[in-house]
Amino acid sequence: MTIKITPTGKAVAKAGIHPEAAIDMLVFLNLKADDLVELNKRCAESELDDADDIAFVLIHTAFSSEEYSSGANQRKFIPYQLVAQPLTGPQGRTRPYLTGSSPVEATNAAVLAWRWIRGAETKQLEAALDVRSGVLLGMFRDAASILRGMADVLFAATSIRSEGQRPAGLDQGKIEGLKQLVGTMRLVAIRLEVGLPDDVVWMRSLCAGGANMPAQRNRASLLTRKQIMDLRSRGMVSPSNILDTGRFPELLDGVGPRTPANTQVAQAVQHATRTWRNEERNRLVESQTKRLPVECRDILLRFYRERETAFEHVLEEVFECFDINVSAKDDGSLPAFPDFILDFMNPKDFALECKSKTVGDSVTLNDATEVIRKAGVNGYNLSFKVTVCQPYVSPEVPRALVNCPDLCVVNAEDLAEAFVRLKTGKLDKQGFADWLGRPGQALREHLSNAT
Repeated sequence: MTIKITPTGKAVAKAGIHPEAAIDMLVFLNLKADDLVELNKRCAESELDDADDIAFVLIHTAFSSEEYSSGANQRKFIPYQLVAQPLTGPQGRTRPYLTGSSPVEATNAAVLAWRWIRGAETKQLEAALDVRSGVLLGMFRDAASILRGMADVLFAATSIRSEGQRPAGLDQGKIEGLKQLVGTMRLVAIRLEVGLPDDVVWMRSLCAGGANMPAQRNRASLLTRKQIMDLRSRGMVSPSNILDTGRFPELLDGVGPRTPANTQVAQAVQHATRTWRNEERNRLVESQTKRLPVECRDILLRFYRERETAFEHVLEEVFECFDINVSAKDDGSLPAFPDFILDFMNPKDFALECKSKTVGDSVTLNDATEVIRKAGVNGYNLSFKVTVCQPYVSPEVPRALVNCPDLCVVNAEDLAEAFVRLKTGKLDKQGFADWLGRPGQALREHLSNAT
């Protein structure tokens, strides 16, 4: 397999991964694509110890890559203490999915990272092989960087733009399966950075005065990693759990001893949860408004303001603005028809459903997946499905979508950002279709991969 000046080659350069490492990982992912997709689905359904097996395999792949080779390509290092007897981990049951000739230090590094993302205490990780926490955290960040970069490379390799320019050896028949792994790789990278199970990663973004936004990442989180794990052990994993007044004593116990100071912390956590994302949304609206021509600003403000049928009408106006063909829509003549059927750019048409909630509430899993049923009963079962979530999808939903290979959920604010970039020429329709036509969640921070 060779990489030329193609979308994939450009993605490799931007990802900062050594080309040989990127090539080897693409070869591995292509070879194991079907098995990894199946493992990914099984892990999503499991509530047992094997639920993070796919995360272990991906992390193990990163630590086994050419980034850590002993030759001229070596760019990253695994601590010498990890050259020891293999630690206990999931490597036994995941052996069929692992790279064949990985050194023991790569396996031990993956086991420690696997324990880290499951919430193990730092002192337990340090004691396993006598490695200081600072070294371990740096090692985990390196693996996160590799996985994030490879997710971008895989996105490029499977994009519409790469038709006819895919890396040699990438099987066309495996493209759809490989697309499903992109989101999982990005989620695992996030977990490596914060050291938490995926259902409570969102809590790390709660900070005093509101959510921890990209421009304010130096703001301290209200909750420590230990406090989040204590809350998780009490079943406090979703915003609704945190805001449930009847469960405030559990929230308080998860924060720590029942002192006046901790009571204030618990109340601050509830406030931050209640206003979660609102600050970001307001800043995003301001940024998007400034970038749009004056004549387009009214429709953007209505896009954010409206709900239910009024929101659908505004969205249809936006489609007309960008010449995105609505071939059919829910006009009330057919029961349970999707809000829109879009026919543009993508090989398949899009069945799109809008789900609206009041600000502070979020779209649930049942709401997010309703478009699958509606498309199926109206003969659009082969269409790619999209749910637009106004204002946003509940944080636990994206991780539950692994078994929906033809469904994308997108928050209204992320969709608005895509429209702004379309209007200002930073994104074209092909890139937009590629970004929206992938399983999982379409996030605005990944729009740059679609250009």
